[in-house]
Amino acid sequence: MEKILSKIDELLEKPCYLIDIFPRTVPGSRDGRYFKVEEYLQKNRGVWNEKFCTLLLKLYCYYDLWVSAGEELAENPEPEVLAGWIRHCFDGGWKERDYINIILPKCSAMVILNGDDLYLRLYGPDEQLLDLVSQLAGAEGLFVYKAPGTQG
Repeated sequence: MEKILSKIDELLEKPCYLIDIFPRTVPGSRDGRYFKVEEYLQKNRGVWNEKFCTLLLKLYCYYDLWVSAGEELAENPEPEVLAGWIRHCFDGGWKERDYINIILPKCSAMVILNGDDLYLRLYGPDEQLLDLVSQLAGAEGLFVYKAPGTQG
């Protein structure tokens, strides 16, 4: 499974897109309302967690997946196992959550789910994958856009 770990480093250098609850980066405000809203959503995030889990399981129907979840490494894990790892990312209290890396070897792309975030990161998608992820995200009420400061 060393190929999974080396592939992660390679893919982190590729262009990044966000799969987010917002349609674009939220501008700052003097009253810090974004951070207040984010804190509220973090404390009440069950619906968002399920949307991310559902999106990733649907994506699994289209692509083989290599998954790095903590100490666990697997190629094409059973759906129940994958869902369990995804949900584990959200189990801890706020700022105590985990993360997983999901590689799509066919198109040399990667999704990173960090349980502290209200978005996923998608690295190196080709046009076909980006289109599919955009459709899957839209079906879940999520949005896909290029991460600010990303090259490519």
